[in-house]
Amino acid sequence: MTELDPSPDKKQQAAGKLFAQGMQLFNKRLWSEAEASFIQSGRLSPTSLAWLAGAIAAWRQERFTSVATCVEWALHAIPIRKTPQSTEGIARFEAGDWAGVETSFSSLLNAPPVDTPTYLFLCIALINQGRLDEAGEQLMAGWRQEMADSEVQAES
Repeated sequence: MTELDPSPDKKQQAAGKLFAQGMQLFNKRLWSEAEASFIQSGRLSPTSLAWLAGAIAAWRQERFTSVATCVEWALHAIPIRKTPQSTEGIARFEAGDWAGVETSFSSLLNAPPVDTPTYLFLCIALINQGRLDEAGEQLMAGWRQEMADSEVQAES
């Protein structure tokens, strides 16, 4: 491989360093710099945690369009449990029917186990409806769920 096309291992190592750097910047409340590190990490190695960390850093700056974009990229890295509600919700998402997305995915909150995409689709729908406090709650619930899932995967 050429220097311009690093190996997957080198990309993953670089992404890990950028994620760690982002966490240091985040802890210092340097939101913009943290967001940039997380996004670079996500581009090199598209993980849900990198994109969600970027979304949280963007949230701290009240950059809600960037939050929704990062959340959408996180969704690309997470398997979506196929249910009638999620299938309907995704169709509504693609149509930009934010109230419909909310209706579809809200029903899954009462059907355990609740998976991360449920929270994230709700986050995007609520941002697009201007219900930012509720959207933030869903973003953080998705983050906590992904952190818990990553810890389970690390143990196995």
